[in-house]
Amino acid sequence: MGKFSGVLLASDFDDTLVPTSALRAQGLSVQGTSPENCAALTYFTENGGRFTISTGRSAATFAPYAAQLPLNAPAVVSGGGALYDYSTGRYCMMTHLPPCAAADLSVLAERFPGAALELYHADETVWVLHPNAWSEEHRRTTHSRMCPVTSLDQVVFPLHKALFEAPPEQLLALCSALRTTALGQACEAIFAAPHMLELTARGADKGTALLFLAGRLGLKASGLCAVGDHQNDLPMLRAARYAFAPENAAAEVRSLPGIRLVCTAQNHALQAVVAELNQIFSP
Repeated sequence: MGKFSGVLLASDFDDTLVPTSALRAQGLSVQGTSPENCAALTYFTENGGRFTISTGRSAATFAPYAAQLPLNAPAVVSGGGALYDYSTGRYCMMTHLPPCAAADLSVLAERFPGAALELYHADETVWVLHPNAWSEEHRRTTHSRMCPVTSLDQVVFPLHKALFEAPPEQLLALCSALRTTALGQACEAIFAAPHMLELTARGADKGTALLFLAGRLGLKASGLCAVGDHQNDLPMLRAARYAFAPENAAAEVRSLPGIRLVCTAQNHALQAVVAELNQIFSP
């Protein structure tokens, strides 16, 4: 027991827990979170809190960082497409894109050949069709082992996530085309970044996954806390009783009703979040 007993804190990873974009601009890669964030999160968990990550990364690409953090709950991975328990090395929950995904993704890929398409399978295989500068940067950032393909006939379905990467204006056109397909009516399509359009099963997002995890842990909605910076974090932030965002968050996140703004990811945003929670849950 402790002051944070019954509290679940879920944090986005890139540009929230770690300043990925700022590091990339300096030609650096993510090595892990700061000692300041780690110390704050350790204090949180040692006082009864449950801490987890909620990331668009796959279970495999987040794995190098999992051991550095005081995780004591399964992680939300693939943008809410799955829950993965790093303590057991097993998935707790996984959703899949519908059967129409194969045909509709093929049509979209043919219509928008300038957009890279990453395809995520349950066995951690990541295929990439039409790789481009965006997907190459993503591969370097996440250290993902991507398998290039020339056709979706080479891909094994079902998938738990698909990711299009292209300049924002091209993705907006692609998103409009997606809405006219059967897949577009049966999936969640959320921008994980201006150049990243993430597709998961209908109802599979960070918010739904957070609520599922809370139920699995026997926790009440009144103890849910979340912190994130971009559009794909909005469902999670809306599901939380206490929602936080770093100052570097996207405008849609910063303007969310009830959001609590803290310092930037570069300035140890999670340390600031835990400091606020310390005040909120003080006797």
